Amino acid sequence: MRRFFSLTSLLLFSLCLGMGSVTAECIGVVTAGGGADFWKLVERGARSAAAKIGTEVYVRGANNELNVEGQGALINTVLDRGCGALVLAPNSPERAVDVALLKSINIATVYIDRDVGGAPMLIIKTDNYMAGALAGRKMAKALGGKGKVALFRLDKSVVTTAAREQGFIDEAVKGGLEVVVDVYLGTTVGSARFKALSILNHMQDVQGIFTPNELTTLATVVSLRQLERQGSMVHIGFDSNRSINAAIVNKDIYGVVIQQPFAMGYLAVYAAYQAMLGHQPELQDQPLLWDTGVLFVDHSNINQAKVKQVLGLD
Repeated sequence: MRRFFSLTSLLLFSLCLGMGSVTAECIGVVTAGGGADFWKLVERGARSAAAKIGTEVYVRGANNELNVEGQGALINTVLDRGCGALVLAPNSPERAVDVALLKSINIATVYIDRDVGGAPMLIIKTDNYMAGALAGRKMAKALGGKGKVALFRLDKSVVTTAAREQGFIDEAVKGGLEVVVDVYLGTTVGSARFKALSILNHMQDVQGIFTPNELTTLATVVSLRQLERQGSMVHIGFDSNRSINAAIVNKDIYGVVIQQPFAMGYLAVYAAYQAMLGHQPELQDQPLLWDTGVLFVDHSNINQAKVKQVLGLD
């Protein structure tokens, strides 16, 4: 297994720690990849916290959820910049080893959005299984407890969406629905749109669709619109961006489950800052876990003040 920390970086950083030159002046924030609005809101929250605290944040994300090497290289850059703590949305179980290396040189890590094990100080994320279960209950209610539905998954290696997908299946089936289409769209915009369009073009006798993240949701919204079938079935998505928000307003999509990425970024930077000051919690067998919760957004509540704030529309 390839490691992405250069020996030079580790040695220099250890020397800096020994000289007492590392201060609370830089926090690295490395996201899981892609240009999704979700990560932009995480960054917005991180920068807001940093501005209030009076510290610097270095925010970067790999170009794709599956770019494990790219994320590792960005963590290495955080070291090279002399950051004293790391906020990380890990995109691979390999990150657990990286976090252990950081811990060995007194750099605390805060996980956001997902957990891949290891020794982070804190995990700030959505309970993804329960969020998917919420979507399943909403779908069952919207369809009156009967009907056939499709699940357009992201990628089997992405732990967050896998949990949402399972939560949806369990509650949808419990609520009387039958999952008759179960496919992966992929982690790139082009691939997801192509596959969604192809499947929808041949898909019949299906009354609902669940899409577990921003990319799959947008790909499905665009594909249904291209086929002039928007609003023809109950489509429940996950996360948001400007196009998805407009689709909710226009009733082109039934609704979406919304996380709180701004809160994730804000709380993670604040916790990382406290860790650099030596205010870390005493961990037992497991790191602390903070659940930031979710909201269900549809045409009826998208203009409410709290919803607009979470969506970044305030």
